[in-house]
Parts: sequence; C-alpha cells; structure tokens
Amino acid sequence: MTDISAMLPPRVARTIREQRLFEPGDTIIVALSGGADSTALLDLLSRLPGLSPRLVAAHLNHCLRGPESDRDEEFVRSLAARYRIPLECRRVDVKEYSQREQLNLEDAGRRARIAFLDELRHSWQATAVALAHHADDQAETVLMRLLRGAGPGGLAGMSYRNGRGFIRPLLGLSRAELVAYLTERGLTWREDASNRDTTFLRNRIRHELLPMLEEYNPAIRERLAATAAVLSDEHALLNQLTSAIVAQTCAADDDTLACPVSTLSEQPPALRRRFFRLLLERQAGNLNHFSNRHIAALEHLLESSQPNATLNLPQGITAVREYDTLFLRRRTVSEPSPPAIAVELEITGAGQYRLPGGATLTLSPVAAPTGVEPLTASTALFDPDRVPFPWRVRMFRNGDRITPFGMTGSKKVKELFIDAKVPRSKRCAVPLLFCGDVLIWVCGLRTSQLARLDGTSTRAIRAVFSEP
Repeated sequence: MTDISAMLPPRVARTIREQRLFEPGDTIIVALSGGADSTALLDLLSRLPGLSPRLVAAHLNHCLRGPESDRDEEFVRSLAARYRIPLECRRVDVKEYSQREQLNLEDAGRRARIAFLDELRHSWQATAVALAHHADDQAETVLMRLLRGAGPGGLAGMSYRNGRGFIRPLLGLSRAELVAYLTERGLTWREDASNRDTTFLRNRIRHELLPMLEEYNPAIRERLAATAAVLSDEHALLNQLTSAIVAQTCAADDDTLACPVSTLSEQPPALRRRFFRLLLERQAGNLNHFSNRHIAALEHLLESSQPNATLNLPQGITAVREYDTLFLRRRTVSEPSPPAIAVELEITGAGQYRLPGGATLTLSPVAAPTGVEPLTASTALFDPDRVPFPWRVRMFRNGDRITPFGMTGSKKVKELFIDAKVPRSKRCAVPLLFCGDVLIWVCGLRTSQLARLDGTSTRAIRAVFSEP
C-alpha cells in the first residue's frame, strides 16, 4: 500500500519551488471552504518540508444554504483552531448581491470571493492567496471553456499563478489523490450539496460529460490537464513575444494606448489577435466580456478602407482608427466630449499672441525676399498690402474653404486635413488665420494664394506658429 500521506507533501513542495510560488517563511492566505480540496490544501501547506509558510485561513460564508452554510463556517473555525492559525471570516449574502448587480449566482459568488481574498492579501501583506484547484478542476475548466468557444489562451486552463497573486499548488494532483490523502491522515471535511446541483455548467461537466468521456478514454482527466499544461507554456511564450512588440511599438499616455496600424497589419493573424487581447487586457485590467466577436471587429477596423473609424467595446473601451494609428482609450468618467473652442482672437499687428488652445503665433515685419525662400510648415510669409490688419484667429469649422497657395480655385479645409492625414479628433483644435472673411492660413499646414508675395511686394510679415 502506498503511503500517500508521506508522498504528497514533498510533491507539493517541489511544485512550489519549481513554479516559484513562494519562499520559505512567506505569509500565505489559504482560501478555506471546509470541503475536501481546501482541507487537504491546508494540511499539506502545514507539512511542507523546508518551506514553513506563515498561514492565514480565509472563509467566505455565501449565506446560500442557511444552517448548512453556518455549519461550514463553524467547521472552518475548528480547523483554524486545530492548526493554530489566524482565521478571517466574512458573511456575504450572495443571492442579494447577484440580484443587485444583475449577475448569476456563480459569477456573483466568484466576484465576492475574489474581492474578499484580494482585501486580505493586502491587509496581511501576504505573498499569495492559495487556492485548492486540482487536476480534475483543470479538466473541467478546459471542457467548460471549449464549450464556450475559447481560444488557445482559454484552453490553457488555470495557471499555477495568476496576475493577482493567486496560486494553485495542487494543480498537479487529482481529487482522488487528495481524498486518499485525507482518509489516510484521518481528516474529515464538509460536503457542499450545491456541488451536485446540475443547474451549474461546471457540475454538469463533472457529473455528466466527464463520466461519458471516460468511456472513450479512462484517462481523459489526465489528458485534458496535460494538454492544458502544454498550451499554458506555449501561451506564455507567445505572450512574451507579443508583449515585446507592444513595448517596442505602442505608446501609452494617460488612458490611451496608441499603436501604428502598419505594425499590426504586418503581424501574422494569430499574433495580431493575441496583440489585440493584450491591449484590451492592459486597458480594462481583465478580459471579462471580451469575446472573439470583439477581436474580429478590431480586425475589421484595422482592415477598413475608412481612414477614420470608431468602435465601442465592453468595459468602457473605445477603439479609434485615425489614419496610420490605432488608439485604445479607456473612458474613466461618463461625460460628454468637451465642445470645440469657439473663441476668436483679433490680431492688430506685429507681436506675439497666445491662441485659443495654448499655441502661440509670432508676427514680425521683415523685408520682402527677392527670391524663393524655403519655409517650414510652421512658418509663413504674407504681403500686408494684400491682407492688411486686423486679422483674426479662430478654430476650424466644417464648411471652411481656402484658395491654397499655387491654385486658383478654392478647396475645403476638411480635404486638406484628409490629404495631410490630420486625425479627426484634432481638426477642431487647428487654428485658422483670417483677413476679414478670407482664410489666409491653416496654421502649420497651408497658406492662401490670395496672400502670396510676388515681385511687386515691398514688405512682408513673417508668421511663426508654435504648438503647445
């Protein structure tokens, strides 16, 4: 007969070291329901050779099963006392919480547990929160995600450590091993009747689908867990590659991520989809409510012939394509967009003027050049005899037209913006310089033929536009 009570602690300790889950003496919060899995987790963590973590038990009473829930809590209290460790208990009416937040019971319970454990990890300054998920749970998770249409990342199943510091030291053990361990150690546990309720998808998979699949392959649980482990390694490698590309090519500014369309377009489709998921996770903090449909919509946005387009996504994320850049913006406050700047500024002569929006316009009298003088986009020369003061400055409005330098007919300013690939979101902040009702300069972009200097010009005004 195998002495499983002696075998399992070294196996779990080896997993903890190989996966670098925590170091000797670290504080670990143990999520303790009182069931077989979490009871085995507590006992195993208390017997780890060479690690000796400082354990703190945590129990959330969901208040779903009346007196049975209360008896679970009392059992956990007796466990914590037996192991002489601190216990944190909390009662949450999950049914009321689910109705208030319009969630199903399973999702409401999960959110309540995560919030409780997150809070404890912070208050105890713990290295990690230990969860009792095992290989059978992994098999169920893979099947559940497969039925819901998950991609490679979802089929990788649960990891030994997630991004919020939750660890799963028992992921390499089966439930049968844990029950055998408890039995051999003479330990008791609580059975939760809701685990037999096939209203929940996970329970139907556990009690109906997996037993049926075992008729085709008796080792189906082990095979699914092994497949998840392989996919997890490959998922981690591809995420590293994707993260490196994001770091090299994308810029973050407050609540916005900006990425060049060309970089996204040149990636293989599989890497591009992963790229989108990584960007969404960074902006939203998780991938809740994002599906393959949203990834496909981002692909369409990228491939669209429209240079400017917007896509609203879950969790307050907006994707905006502006010519050669894709922006992912996080809406932090529900409020209308600020109105376009409507202030007009009168220009009475040479000097420096602060423009609406924070830019400056500097005007200096100079001698009329005798030949062609190369100018930057932010500098222009005007003949003050053709366009006398006072001038005025205002921001762009739809319908504005200009007779561009070198042309005889007028053109919509909007078309100039399109030709120059000025993002739509920035057009209303572009200052326009007028003499009377004649537009003489789209600042930083194009001057008017009507204000040109020629051989008859005797003086000039040099205008320099400086953005904020």
